[in-house]
Amino acid sequence: MESLNNTHLHSLENVNALESRFRRLLQNPKKILKKYIRQGRTVLDLGCGTGYFALEMAKLLNGKGKVIAIDVQEGMLEILEQKLKNSSLK
Repeated sequence: MESLNNTHLHSLENVNALESRFRRLLQNPKKILKKYIRQGRTVLDLGCGTGYFALEMAKLLNGKGKVIAIDVQEGMLEILEQKLKNSSLK
C-alpha cells in the first residue's frame, strides 16, 4: 500500500482554500447535489475533507437520512466535527 506521504493531500495549513467564496462560486455544493440527494437515503462522501459537500448533503436530507463522511486525514475530520457542533445538524 502506498504511503500517505507519497499521495496528494490538501494541507491543513491551507484549509481555508477549501472554504473560499471563490470555490463556492465555481463549485456550489447545493446546486451540484440537489438533483441527486433524496430524503431517506444514506449518502457517502469519500475524501470529505472539511465537509464542504457532506454538510450540504446533510441539509438536503433534512434529518431524513444519513451522511457517512470519510477522510484519511484526522485533522480534516476534526474540522468537520467542530462544524457539526456549531450547527443544528445531527
